Amino acid sequence: MKTCKNCGREIDEKAVLCVHCGCSIKAKKPIYKKWWFWVIAVIMIISIAVGSSGSNKNQTTNAGANQSVVSNEGATNSKVDSKFSGECGVSATAEMGSSIIGMPTINISISNVSGKEISAIKFYFIPLDVYGEEIKGWTSQNYLYTDEAIPAGGTNSCEYQFIEDSVKKGKLYVYSVYFADGSEWGNKDATKSTILKNGTCIIVDGVS
Repeated sequence: MKTCKNCGREIDEKAVLCVHCGCSIKAKKPIYKKWWFWVIAVIMIISIAVGSSGSNKNQTTNAGANQSVVSNEGATNSKVDSKFSGECGVSATAEMGSSIIGMPTINISISNVSGKEISAIKFYFIPLDVYGEEIKGWTSQNYLYTDEAIPAGGTNSCEYQFIEDSVKKGKLYVYSVYFADGSEWGNKDATKSTILKNGTCIIVDGVS
């Protein structure tokens, strides 16, 4: 015995019509056994393959056109913020040290190579632990600032102490250089993402 798919009543196993409702009991082929199913499947596969190939080609072409602009994080940017165009006007080095109470410090040496007096500089610091992992949280000191004037051709140094004792090294970004004539390289109000893409990066060597 088998069940009629239309009325649900039992009928003879060999019946081709339901004796109760008259519905045909002829078995239907699964959809994957029908010729038109495979024709559609092949067309869809070919369409997807062609579309993916074209998309990859376009991506490669666009990346190649923008290879001249590379961020400090190693990613390719399509455009540099116009406020960061040209040289920043300073040459700087930085290294980690420790204060008299044993807390980590960063020592920055700055040379003014701009040809005009510098009034202030803003830095963004990414502190890293001994494993090279970024240290985040309320103890993380990212924004550093100096307003000691540096004459054209002059040098200056500044030191900052951290309250997080796990800071061992880091990345330092110059993102605003403000000149005595009122002009500015960079943007003092830049967001973190803008700083990482456009700022001048200085790798700060670690301490053991």
